[in-house]
Amino acid sequence: MDEDEEMLDNVTRCPDCNTRQAHEILKEKALKSNAGIDYLLRCEGCGNVHKVIFRSSKPINIQFTLSDGPDSIPFEMEVDDDEVFTLNDEFEALDRLWLITRLETKGDAKPRWLAASDVMRVWACRIDNAQIKRTFTDAEISFSDSIEVDPDKVFSCGTIVKHRGETWRIRALHSGTARTLTGKMIARNIKRIFLHRPPTPGEIAERKKIERGKWKGQDFPGREEHQQKWREKDDEESRNGD
Repeated sequence: MDEDEEMLDNVTRCPDCNTRQAHEILKEKALKSNAGIDYLLRCEGCGNVHKVIFRSSKPINIQFTLSDGPDSIPFEMEVDDDEVFTLNDEFEALDRLWLITRLETKGDAKPRWLAASDVMRVWACRIDNAQIKRTFTDAEISFSDSIEVDPDKVFSCGTIVKHRGETWRIRALHSGTARTLTGKMIARNIKRIFLHRPPTPGEIAERKKIERGKWKGQDFPGREEHQQKWREKDDEESRNGD
């Protein structure tokens, strides 16, 4: 309950007994131009007489920089001058959801919270989706694009994906500060995904051959012709079987 609601019930904190108590309103004075009200109160708990001053908030304009993936959007919002901004607070603007990442004020201070009247600029990033850059590499050819996904979507190295009707494999995930070639990462932490063309069956066979090393009978004159003969025989049997 805020102080305005407490006063409607004549309940507020007494500075003498330091407890929330019902109070009797002895006197009230409205300030000019609706600037607020001064109250003279008597605590019903301890009898202490004290003043409570309520000041009407004033609207002020706050400058924002909103980061949506690679795009930075300048934005202005009107708030009350007694509004408090805190790091990691979430808010809605431009029909999107944002997270406060930095509060800019005078000097070099890096505060975790600031009253609106002390804020020079609020920095925030979009959190209702994640925009990720992708780099595709096929031999000497490379190109890039970007995608928007759910920020909690998990990407894994080695996953096969389709793009423009072609097959690609996730080679690496980069967070901007670290890269993994074998692990997983959630979309909100990914800055770029690197994808390569997966190896062809022939390349896989050659790789397995190299990994096995040489063994008797693996290499002999006419080996390729011999294998081609059996492949053609298998194709013929398959056609006859159809």
